[in-house]
Amino acid sequence: MRGLGKVLTFMRPYKRPLAFSAALTGLLTIIGMAPPLLMRRLINDVAREGEWGVFPLIITLLVAVPLFQAIVNVVNSITLNRVTLGIIRETRRRLFDRLLRLSMAYYRKTPVGSLRQRLMDDVANISGIVTGGIITLLTDVIAVAFAVVAMFLLSPMLLLLVLALLPLYYLNYWFFSGRMQAANAQLRSRMDHVSSMLQERLSGHELIQSYGQGDRNAAQFSSQAKQVMDSAVRGSNYSISFNQLAAFINRTGNTLIYCAGCYFFVRGTMGYGDVIAFCAYATQLLGPVVRFSTVANQLVQVGVSVDRIQEILDQEPAIHEAHDAAPVETVQGHLRIDGVTFGYDQEHTVLRDVQLDIPPGTHLAVVGQHGAGRTTLAMLLRRFYDVGGGKIEFDGADIRELRLQDYRRAVAMVRSESALFDGTIRENVCYGKPDAAEERMIEVSKAIGLHEFVQELAQGYETKIGAGGLRLSAGIQQQIGVARALISEPGVLIVDEAIASLDPHTADTVNRAIIDLMRDRTCILVVHRLLMARGADQVAVIENGTVVQTGTHQELVRDVEGLYGRLFALQYGEDRLLSESGG
Repeated sequence: MRGLGKVLTFMRPYKRPLAFSAALTGLLTIIGMAPPLLMRRLINDVAREGEWGVFPLIITLLVAVPLFQAIVNVVNSITLNRVTLGIIRETRRRLFDRLLRLSMAYYRKTPVGSLRQRLMDDVANISGIVTGGIITLLTDVIAVAFAVVAMFLLSPMLLLLVLALLPLYYLNYWFFSGRMQAANAQLRSRMDHVSSMLQERLSGHELIQSYGQGDRNAAQFSSQAKQVMDSAVRGSNYSISFNQLAAFINRTGNTLIYCAGCYFFVRGTMGYGDVIAFCAYATQLLGPVVRFSTVANQLVQVGVSVDRIQEILDQEPAIHEAHDAAPVETVQGHLRIDGVTFGYDQEHTVLRDVQLDIPPGTHLAVVGQHGAGRTTLAMLLRRFYDVGGGKIEFDGADIRELRLQDYRRAVAMVRSESALFDGTIRENVCYGKPDAAEERMIEVSKAIGLHEFVQELAQGYETKIGAGGLRLSAGIQQQIGVARALISEPGVLIVDEAIASLDPHTADTVNRAIIDLMRDRTCILVVHRLLMARGADQVAVIENGTVVQTGTHQELVRDVEGLYGRLFALQYGEDRLLSESGG
């Protein structure tokens, strides 16, 4: 019953309503055990002995018992329903809270589709066992205890026959439980893959259609779906075989008990009413045993869901905040990168001994070829990852010694793909500062060229943009991302290729707006187009994870043989390089 212990951990916050429900369940079960004894009195005393004086009482009780059960059942069902919904809400809240706290490293290796499966399907699977399993199990335990005592009093010899059948149920459970658990775990894993594939393919439907890969992707999905079906069929076969064998043992056992009861009646050792009552209690004993097997089957499957949920809850964020972390109260914006080395794994080093000093108010452009480590450096500056060696200082303090939320609020970041949520343009633009003044929102939107687009919409800033901003072009999405960062008024702004999808005119407008609105504040621009680096105070050139050149744009283009000069010539031609360098 390993699965039961796991499920109980999710039920602990609801001990009181569950205790109340358990008490009602016990009362219902005990009351429900009375009819066989009443029928025994009706047959033996009234029908055979003619004691009609107790007849009205017995009939009244036989009618009153199911009526009382129905009333109590309504109260019990309402209580259990509230508990079930509460478990769903609380477990999903805990999962979501944990997922929001996990670091970027976790999301690099875990498909979002898998997380969605656990947050929705696995949680629902756990909650269902409360009403469908745990309470049934409690009912059956009470019923079994009552039935055993009653059968012992009616016929100890016949009880031995009943008890001899019980090991058959255990052997059935022992044979199938491990197989069902393995099949269910495999099914869940394959469903994770299908869910992740669905998310990727549906998000990239334009790419699929553009390259005419619809048939190929349909075939891949069909193959994945077949694997899911194979796992589901295997698990269902085990489950069906398990349940049917348990039912066969139950039917065979009832037949044997009834025949044995008739034998004792013929021999005169049991009355007819005693046989009827004993068979009724035997059914109430073997029936719960069958249901116990079914619940055990459910618990095996739920145990897989609990493991998958617990795997997330047990995850510790890779980025920890120190217990004595200092608050960020005033921001100067001085960043110093001192001998930073970093790799996403031990085998591949991305940054090597990076040294940079970025004084307050400096606008630094970070350039280099793709894969040089520019984005990785930006992620380290935001503390989405911790450095492997060296340190990053913010206003003289190691960023690992600062309160994480304070630091990230002080250092904003805009990436090439801006994350947008299903809501209005206003909600997305003001996401980092929901109480931003209307005038500030319009000022920033005008500066980056977004306001004109919004004004053309019938509902303006109240326009719904759809999930992920799918109703907007990639360029507008990037402008909203830039506006969101600027409205939050950070002490330091990191812009990582955030204007790559914009046309040259709009990109220049956004770049000038960033320079103007971030005047006297530190700004780090990770750029690919080197002309975007002309307005920066300093330029850092990265190659293979190392800073190989620093200086202003004018200083770097003069070194036509240097990496910056060569990259500039590749992008704009030798003539433009000579013109920029004054040659």
